[in-house]
Amino acid sequence: MGKTIALFKVKPAEDIEPKDCIEQLKTSKKGEFADAKEEPIGFGIIVVKAAFIIPEKQDEAVNELTEELNAMKKVEEAELEGLTLL
Repeated sequence: MGKTIALFKVKPAEDIEPKDCIEQLKTSKKGEFADAKEEPIGFGIIVVKAAFIIPEKQDEAVNELTEELNAMKKVEEAELEGLTLL
């Protein structure tokens, strides 16, 4: 079975630096952290684009990872942006 890259747009919680948010994202147990970068979206707002490796063709893996990311203290919201095969 192959692997899938899940790309998330993550909004850091209020008063949390994007770098601190990225450090917490690296602790994910539901997906293998692959990469992250800060992306300004305007008016001083910065989101984090984060990529995680998950098992291919497992819808529950995507849902579990999304729930885990949204439950993190330094994350206000994590939204799945796309999936692609690795």
